[in-house]
Parts: sequence; C-alpha cells; structure tokens
Amino acid sequence: MRSGIGDFVRAGVCLLLAVVLLGASWPLWQSAQRARQDDVDFSKVAIVENGRRTSQLKVCGDLNRKPYCLQRERVTVRDSDYTLKRSRTKYTLELTRADHRRTMELAYSDTRSHDERDSVYGRARAGEPVTLFWWRGSVRMIQAGKDSGDDRSVVHTSRYPGRLFTTPAALASVLWGLGLGPLWAAMWLLTRGRRNPLTMAWQWLAPVLALATAGGAGALAALIEPRPRAVVLSFAVAAVALLAPALLWLRWWTRTRLPRKCDVEPVEPVEVHAVDGAVSGTGPWKLAIRGPLYVGPDVIGTTPDPAAKVALKPLPGPLRVVTVRPPYRSDPRAVRRYSIQPYLDEEARARIAENTHWYNSRYRQTQPTHPLVAVCEVLDGPGRGSEVLIAAPEQDMPEVLGAIAAHARRRQ
Repeated sequence: MRSGIGDFVRAGVCLLLAVVLLGASWPLWQSAQRARQDDVDFSKVAIVENGRRTSQLKVCGDLNRKPYCLQRERVTVRDSDYTLKRSRTKYTLELTRADHRRTMELAYSDTRSHDERDSVYGRARAGEPVTLFWWRGSVRMIQAGKDSGDDRSVVHTSRYPGRLFTTPAALASVLWGLGLGPLWAAMWLLTRGRRNPLTMAWQWLAPVLALATAGGAGALAALIEPRPRAVVLSFAVAAVALLAPALLWLRWWTRTRLPRKCDVEPVEPVEVHAVDGAVSGTGPWKLAIRGPLYVGPDVIGTTPDPAAKVALKPLPGPLRVVTVRPPYRSDPRAVRRYSIQPYLDEEARARIAENTHWYNSRYRQTQPTHPLVAVCEVLDGPGRGSEVLIAAPEQDMPEVLGAIAAHARRRQ
C-alpha cells in the first residue's frame, strides 16, 4: 500500500490542531476589538462640572458613574523637564499623587513652546494646580490652572495607548499563524500527499514556518501600532512576502531534486550474505519480505532462514537496472525507508547484548545510513516489462547491483 494512511492520520491531527488554535484566536480578537473601542469611546465622552458642560468630555461625579466617565485626580508637580524635537517639544512632569506617598512620571508632546506662560508646562512649572483625567486606566488629559473659569490649559494625550488592545491582539495574531500553518499542512497532505514523490514533504513544512513567522509579524505590529488594521495588514503582507519566495523555491527544488540520480558502480559479492533491503513490484514481484535480502556471486533472493543455508528463494526473473535514486514518498512502504540500520546477524546481536547496558547501547549509537532505491525492469519471465524497486543501504547498494547483474547473466 502506498503512503496514504500515514498522510491521512497526519492531516487529521493537523486539521484538529488548526481548529483548536483558530477557535482560540477568535475570542481574543473580539476582546482586542472591544478594548480598542473603549479607547475610541474617549472622544465621545463629555466633561460636566458643577452642573454645566465645560468641554467635550465628562468626569465621574454625582451626574456620571463609572465606567462611562473620566476619573479626575489632583497631583502636585515635583519636577519638570523638556526635550526639543523638530516639530514639537517633549515634556516630562514628575508628579506626586494624592496620597503623597506615590510618585509618577508623565511624558507628553505639545506643539506649544516651553516659554509660553499659558501652556500646561508653564503653568505646572509656576506651581499652579495640575489635574489628571483618567480613561480606561490611562491618562488622557492633563489640565493646569484654576478649576473654575476659563483660565486654564489642557493637553490631550494619545487617545489610543493600546494597553488594552495590544496583548489580546498580539496573541490572536500568533494563533493565526500557528493555526493557518497546520490548516495548510492538512490540505496539502489530503490533496497531494499520496502523489508527491519527495521523501521530505517541504511543500507543507515550509509554508507552516512562513505562516508562523507572519503571525509573529502581526504580533509585533500590535506592539508598535495598536490598531486592528495595522495588525491584519502586517500579517497579510508578511504571509505573502514569505510564502511567495518559499513556494517558488519549493518549485525549483522539486524540479532539481526529482531528476537526481546516484552514481553507484556495481560490485559482485564474493559470498552470500545478508543485506537489510526490500523488493517491491506487481504480480509475482510483490514479495512480502520480512527478513533481509541475501546477495551472492550469482544469486539474489530471500529466505526465512537467518543463516541463508536452506530455502534460499531467488528473484522470479532477470532484471535490468534503469537508475539508482533516493526513495520517494510515493514508493511502497517496504521500499521507502527514512533510515536503515546496518543488518546484524544473530551472533553479532548476541555479542552486543552481552556488552550492552540500558543507558549505553552501542546498537542504539549505530549511525543510520541513507537508503537508495534501484529502479529495475523485468527482462524475462513473469511480469516482463514491469517495474521492480529494490531498496538497500548506500554501502550495500554496489553489491546489490552486482548481484542483480550476475543473476541476470545466469538466468539468460
């Protein structure tokens, strides 16, 4: 059977993971949008003091209750400073809060000069009372001057500080990338996995990494520019910018990888010995080999006898080697080996078992070898003209090819 069941299982796991991650991102994104709406609503609130409207905002008091109002806090200025910029001046006020035990540093930008006596900075430096107005946990307005009358100055701070929006939006973006990646993988495995010949399925792994990186780009945008449009646009731009080169590279890599051939010179074996290989074909060549192949000077076949002394069954007919290549995903499971351990006979296994501890196994430390596949054509006998695949480790493939050639000469 082709490698279909494993692909379906992996696709199901990826699809389930995508549903969980994307389902978790949706409430986070809704929470982020509600948080931003709370920031936007700042411009829709009106200040009402002493029963009359003084501005376009409203302050918590007898007429207005939390959370749909601004909280007012009287502070005392301890120190002040400013930094000149190109278009505006950045001011820093060190303030003492109402309990006289807590201090805070407030930085804001203003187009008015620090020399102006009527600016917030000038009034605060002159010792006039300063009042902070809080909305949704952040300072939105600084007022300096008398509480009554028009003799006061006001500075509006950033309306969208992003503190409420950033965290859920960043998490939602990360979950988008982590969810869309497995969704892509599931769709690819279901539609192309069984037919794709490449051993390593980069066609789904590379897009998964690209989409995960795009999720990180969207999260970074949420930290820098806390707006839904900026997060979505950053995610989309990063996904396209990463996916397009990845898919083009995959197309080029597929076209150069598939025609790859392995140059192996046949070497005729001296004696019959075991090789950890496999044979696959149609009809009589559909061999259910559970043990190793046995190659010799003029024979290649299988046997249930580990010592290969009796019941050695040669291959049904002569073969001609067409090419030697790496294994493909579309090859049968018996042939498609991702790593093959060198074959060990009974004596070698017993000898290793005597010197083996559970924490230090020479057998486990044996380095795996890369398998190769010999694509052969049946020259005569049953299944003439059909294709037969013979897999073996790369260090044993020369002797396998030599045994195939010697077997063909003997049969002909």
